[in-house]
Order: sequence, then structure tokens, then C-alpha cells
Amino acid sequence: MNFILHLGLGSFHRAHQAVYVHQLRQQGDTRWAIAGGNLRPDMADTIAALQAQGGRYTLETVTPQGERSYTRIESIQRVIPYQDDLAPLIAMGADAATRIISFTVTEAGYYLDHAHRLDLGMQELVADLARVRGGAAGQTIYGAIAAILRARRAAGTGPLTLLNCDNLRHNGERSRGGLLQFIDALGDAPLKDWVLDNTRSPNAMVDRITPRPTPDVAERVKAATGWDDRAALMGESFIQWVIEDDF
Repeated sequence: MNFILHLGLGSFHRAHQAVYVHQLRQQGDTRWAIAGGNLRPDMADTIAALQAQGGRYTLETVTPQGERSYTRIESIQRVIPYQDDLAPLIAMGADAATRIISFTVTEAGYYLDHAHRLDLGMQELVADLARVRGGAAGQTIYGAIAAILRARRAAGTGPLTLLNCDNLRHNGERSRGGLLQFIDALGDAPLKDWVLDNTRSPNAMVDRITPRPTPDVAERVKAATGWDDRAALMGESFIQWVIEDDF
């Protein structure tokens, strides 16, 4: 089985990318599944619920006319618990079964200026560079991915794709540029060479409104399905995912 390792099991991922992989598996193609975990100790209750439920949860889909339907999503096959050193995430990223690392980043999370230069004056990046230089994992997207790719290079487990799941224009190009600048700042030339030879960063576009789930979502899910789902969430009926063919 091939895995997509998703960094951040927030509502948007679970109402979007995880739905597409679920639909693929429902059509009979079970070659792909998702493993996921968080880079920071947030969403503890949701992560605990997903672990208890074997990664399964209910998605409530709402049409513009207010019609509601319910789907049990089962594409997340591994829920990775949070650790300060990110060791379980790094191990999964270095596993040969992981073929894609995906992530959703806000524009501020790229730490890029108007000329797409990495803002190395940001304290979060300064701290991450110190962590990764010391052999630890970072908490920014660059620090975490650099640690994962360093472990993957050491393990010799081969190439993979770095897949953005957000709507920043040219997101693959921008995040790749930021990552390479981060690795330059680390002074790790062998890692940079490996990344250039063994990764791709396609541009992508995503679309679906996914409000932060409120307690009444779980109440409606229980009324409709009989399942007391602690990780239920909702999304609009419109959904779209466009990915550049560069894997």
C-alpha cells in the first residue's frame, strides 16, 4: 500500500483530500491510503478521537438548498500521535511506503516576502534552523519537511512528491523555493542535492468551504447515523482539487 503522509489533520484536509482518497478506495482502488499527524500539540481531542475510531469519522455534506447527507470517511489508515521530537512523523515520512507528503499552509506559513525570498528574520525560522542543525525536527513546515527528508535520504527509501493543498498561487514553486532556501541556510549541501534529485513539488488548487465544526454537527451526525462520532465535521457540497502533473 502507498501512503500519503499529511501534515496537519485539520478540518479542511479531512473534508477535502481525505474525501478524494476515500472515494478512490470506494471505487476499488485500495493502493493508496493516508497517514497523518500534527506538527504542533493542537487539536488534542480530535486526534484522540480519530485514534480511538481507527481514523474513521463522519462528514456532513450540505448543499446550497440545505440538504444534508452523511458519509463515513475511512481513508486515514494511520493516525500518528504527536511527540515533541516528531519522531513518529519522521519515521513515517522516511518509510518507503510513503510516496507523497502533503500539507496545507496559510500564506504567512511560507515566510516569504514579496520577492519570494525566505524571511530569515522571523523568529520561528531562526528557532527551527537551530533545531534542525542540532539534529532535531522543526515546527515550521520547512523545519519539519527538512527533518523528514534528511531521514529519508539516510534511509535510502527513494523519491517522493511534496504536495501543497492550499490556494496560494504557484504554491508548489513557492514552497519548494522556501524549502531550498531553508536548506541553504542550514548549510546542508548534500541534503539540497538529494532534494533536487529526488522530490517534485507540483502546483495545485483546492476548493471547499469547511466551517470549524460546532457541537451541533456531532448531534446531527448521531441523530442521522446513530454513531457518537467525536471527530465529525461538515463541508459544502462543492469540491475541487486540481494538481499539476509533476510527480
